[in-house]
Amino acid sequence: MSEIKPTQLSPVLRKSLEGGLITAGAVSENMYPATAVLESLNFNFDVIGKMTLRKGSTILGNVISASDILGLYNFRDSGAGTNNQLIAVNGTIAYYLSGATWTSKRTGLTSGAKARFSTYLDFVFMVNGVDATAIWDGNPANSFLTTGNAASAPIGKFIENFRSRMWIAGNESYPDRLYYSSLPSSVTTPIITWNTSVTTGQWIDISPSDGENITGIHRTKAALLVFKNNNIYRVYSILQTDPDPQYNVGTYSNESIVEAKNGVYFHHPTGFYRYSGDTPVEISRPIVDIVNAITLANYSKVSGYLEADGDHVCWSVGDVTIGGISYANLVVRYTISTQVWTHYSYPTQFLVGCSYNNGSVLTTVVGDEDGSIFTVESGLTDNTNAIFYTITHPYEDVDGFHSTVKIINTMFFMHTGMNGTNVNYQTPEGVLNDFTKKVGQLGSGETGFSGLNVRGRKLKFRLTGASRGEPISYEGYEIISGTSQLITFL
Repeated sequence: MSEIKPTQLSPVLRKSLEGGLITAGAVSENMYPATAVLESLNFNFDVIGKMTLRKGSTILGNVISASDILGLYNFRDSGAGTNNQLIAVNGTIAYYLSGATWTSKRTGLTSGAKARFSTYLDFVFMVNGVDATAIWDGNPANSFLTTGNAASAPIGKFIENFRSRMWIAGNESYPDRLYYSSLPSSVTTPIITWNTSVTTGQWIDISPSDGENITGIHRTKAALLVFKNNNIYRVYSILQTDPDPQYNVGTYSNESIVEAKNGVYFHHPTGFYRYSGDTPVEISRPIVDIVNAITLANYSKVSGYLEADGDHVCWSVGDVTIGGISYANLVVRYTISTQVWTHYSYPTQFLVGCSYNNGSVLTTVVGDEDGSIFTVESGLTDNTNAIFYTITHPYEDVDGFHSTVKIINTMFFMHTGMNGTNVNYQTPEGVLNDFTKKVGQLGSGETGFSGLNVRGRKLKFRLTGASRGEPISYEGYEIISGTSQLITFL
């Protein structure tokens, strides 16, 4: 093989990044858009065309204990609002946030049982699949009760308020049974009642003993969606429901179901989906490698939440390995308005999330595997931990040809606050993920490099660093000068 006919390279500009994250398996390398990146770890694309380092996560209250947060819910009192409460379940206790302290409210719960909540008649209803269904009015002076609206209520894993009734599913003895309450009584203080009789009770069986059990329920404006692992059924009223599955995707995790401004989002092993009244639509093709890398053990742990601005849906998916690169406690993030993806990594795995109105601002809070509640999109570090970041561009032909060797002399990187960030590159002939070849380190402002001798048929550039508070943004790079040489194969 010999090299002949060196020619000058025309400048190449890569300073439009509106395509967001598209993983390698989603599109052919030859068709990969120049506006997208292979990695955007801990960056977002909220400013169209520019990458911005995500904000941090800040602990809310005290660490409860070093075990899973099993439930998280923001109860809103429709009266004066004096009984609004943020509720978390950890170990065998349900807590509420009192000032900056998590305070015990319901004890003796079954350890490890996930808790779910719903609000009706100014009570928060709580189920966990094992212990008695209980209600609380949010008054710190009062306790969770199993009387009143909870008297004779079934035990279940899932609960929802729909069509002026409470609905409970996931009973251990009848895992496909969907129970519903009476309508509220016409009195000054309305109450509901329950009839769980196996012969005359108020319930609907959803395709019983079909090999799958109910894994979640969620109300929409037209129907109550009943999820199984691979199917969705619709319930319109106590007299009308789908006898057979309407859709052949479902979810393994009730916590993956997220209500957003344009529909209901959820995770299935084949991808992330949006349901807006018609057939669920898969939205996750750009991150197919991440979807395929989510482990079976994490299917039931996938936890979704909506960021406070209402435009970003996030899912915590656990540890994943893609193309030999391991990501710890990965969160994927989808921007509804631009249909762009990115991915984040945090020190711990998030297991539950919800919106939180603290009386002053709307935020999003999450509960992790180590007994802590965090406000996300808050602060400049992850609870004092540095935020590590990686940007990997796709392979660059530079001159549009695979059959030439490029020798780049001068490059320029557009950024803010990325001082000390390492810039490396890889060629197709190198070992997978070997980015030991150096371009250099970025300076405190936009940084140019000359005399580089960066050489290869195709070049893949990667930027890596860490931040403890610097405002960081990145807008791409320019290849300013160099030569290309045609390869002749003998």
